[in-house]
Amino acid sequence: MAVATLAYKCMEVAYMRVVYCKDYSIIKDWHELQSTLKIVSQDESPSSSASDVDNLNNQTTVKKATFPRGTGTHVSGNLVLSAETRPNFVRLLDFTQDINFAMEASAKCQRTFALANVNMEEAQNRDCVTSIKRVIDFSFQNVDEFLHLISIATNAIRRAGLGDA
Repeated sequence: MAVATLAYKCMEVAYMRVVYCKDYSIIKDWHELQSTLKIVSQDESPSSSASDVDNLNNQTTVKKATFPRGTGTHVSGNLVLSAETRPNFVRLLDFTQDINFAMEASAKCQRTFALANVNMEEAQNRDCVTSIKRVIDFSFQNVDEFLHLISIATNAIRRAGLGDA
């Protein structure tokens, strides 16, 4: 469990580094999507005899979507994504997935550490607990220092005979 804790922390850091690197381009994508997304007016009946393409081309049935920044406002209506906004939307979804993977890895890291901590405290492996806790609490921004802490923790685990680190 101690080794699994470190592995999950490595996954968390890797995904957070990816998210951190994508941040600036995602902000640009968000603003572009925000300015180009359109919502089909609720006045238009879903059983309209006009085709979907005609509805999209009829500018009287389409209005701009606005998403107030920092609010949890839910926009009702049908979102219309044009071919030119699709790549922005896909990048935003990928970004969201990376964040989700980072959070899942973080949660798994915390759970495995809790289990490993019980075993290590019973065996009085304070050195292992301390070194692993330092890794868990460390930020993702300084990768060199993070790798140094991983090395210290794996050596502590190896010395304690807790796994093949």
